[in-house]
Amino acid sequence: MRLPSRVAGLVVLAVVAMLALAASERLFAQKASAPAFVIVERLTTTGPESIQEQYGKISRDIVAKFGGRYVARSQHNVLLEGEGSVPCCMAIISFPSVEAAQNWFDSPENQDAAKLRRSGATFRIVSIEGLP
Repeated sequence: MRLPSRVAGLVVLAVVAMLALAASERLFAQKASAPAFVIVERLTTTGPESIQEQYGKISRDIVAKFGGRYVARSQHNVLLEGEGSVPCCMAIISFPSVEAAQNWFDSPENQDAAKLRRSGATFRIVSIEGLP
């Protein structure tokens, strides 16, 4: 038995739509599961080191509240390629997602702590999307 061409066309269209939906759901799931890494560079120190030590104690709890954890923290950094000076202090923080990293950064707790951090140094903070 042969299906009328309209019915066959609708069946093909339905199959294509289902495949497209499944592919977009997989892509969204991959994107949602990609971690984020925040790279923190202290560029200059403008106040006593005790300010940064105090900030470090406060920031650990705030980072953890958003699912983050420090994966690297160092005052001994080596420039492997390129020009310019190496920041005196660097940290890498992992978060479960880009959204979690942004929520941490924008949170009132972090913004309050950032005032303390900025009172003793200047920083560059970059968020990058990791691989799923």
